[in-house]
Amino acid sequence: MGDVITSSKRALSRRSVLRTAVASVAATAATRLNAPAATLAAPALIFRQDAVTIEVWDQQQSDKSILDAYNQALADFQKANPTITVKVTTFPYAQYRDKLLAAVQGGAGPDIMALDEIWTPEFGASGTIQPLDDMIAASSAIKPDLFFQGAWDTNTYQEKIWGIPLNFDVWEQLYLNADAFTAAGLDPENSLKTWDDWLAAAEKLTTAPSQFGIGIIGHKGEDTVVMLNSLMYSNGGAVIDDTGKVVINSPENVETLRFFQSLAKFAPEGVANADEASNAAAFTAGQVTMVLDGSWQQDSFSQSAQFEWRIAVPPAPAGKSFVGALGGWNYAISQSSEAPDAAFKLIEYLSTNKDVQMTINSLTPALKAAGEEFTKQKRKQPEVILETLNSGRPRPISSVYPQVSSAEQDMVQAIWSGTSVEDALAAAQTAIEELVK
Repeated sequence: MGDVITSSKRALSRRSVLRTAVASVAATAATRLNAPAATLAAPALIFRQDAVTIEVWDQQQSDKSILDAYNQALADFQKANPTITVKVTTFPYAQYRDKLLAAVQGGAGPDIMALDEIWTPEFGASGTIQPLDDMIAASSAIKPDLFFQGAWDTNTYQEKIWGIPLNFDVWEQLYLNADAFTAAGLDPENSLKTWDDWLAAAEKLTTAPSQFGIGIIGHKGEDTVVMLNSLMYSNGGAVIDDTGKVVINSPENVETLRFFQSLAKFAPEGVANADEASNAAAFTAGQVTMVLDGSWQQDSFSQSAQFEWRIAVPPAPAGKSFVGALGGWNYAISQSSEAPDAAFKLIEYLSTNKDVQMTINSLTPALKAAGEEFTKQKRKQPEVILETLNSGRPRPISSVYPQVSSAEQDMVQAIWSGTSVEDALAAAQTAIEELVK
């Protein structure tokens, strides 16, 4: 990310060239017409500033054409702002980060970029995006309390605000095969209150090799990290605390990882390579009777599962409450944008209009009013989802988060390979301390 800072310098250079060119043209015209240059220059410059094109980049989300959704939502904005032209481009998630980095490094990034919440501090620290504190303070539309608190908090880094929440979700809810629970003599509504209950149910539901109690995500990937972080949070643990101190090697996390190992005993073989997609497929096939996943999977489960399924707030250790790990996307403004005021005006429209938020999101809208309605309209057991959303915490807010996540992934792989929990956590502590110092 070090080179991306140069994009803002290139943009400033382009603006200087433009101002020089405009002044030169005006001066030439003034000479021919025997009029002062300033008299002719001002109207031309004002006209060029008013007519702007705002480029927006986003990822393609899941269950709808987000590009079509944007075009639908932007119709009213374009009518109200005829001098602002909006161009939206969407990318598959797997390609988006590389496309975005290449663009900003080349000085050709979009005015508005949707950023995964785990990228926001990184882009802010590099100088790629603008802090929005002054714009927010002057805005009559954007107020922090309009958004889910967890979503808003992902934008704060080094006491500045770098983005406005677009959408968010939480890892996770616990999906249950209610038919399998009933067949095993378990009540899907009341069997799972604590981690001990969870282990007992997983054991009772396991009749290998035809059926397993739970599917575990354990491969080297971000889905493993965010799922594991939620278990750590629920047991009072953390990776990096609110002061920036690395605290992953703690008694709470030792306990959590030992529980994780115990739970994995009731999962199919190959946990070290299992990802979200393979676990979801195993659940709908009836191979596993429980799986940890987000509310977005309800769309596919409703179509594929041939049994009654339910969701529950995942259990926590006795005397504690479940705390999820948040994921989601934020709108940020490029440091090189030549029309940041127009870009912020568009963000106000996209992020605070309830109908627009419902239109452009397949994840839960970050605007509270839209998110609550979206969940009630589109999700089974919305009260469970809203409980997990409101209890969620962001993943570590760090400018080197991708490397922090990689260290956690290495820790999990080491445990599957036979490294003790204590040694794996100690190695992760050392690696992450080196990253954040």
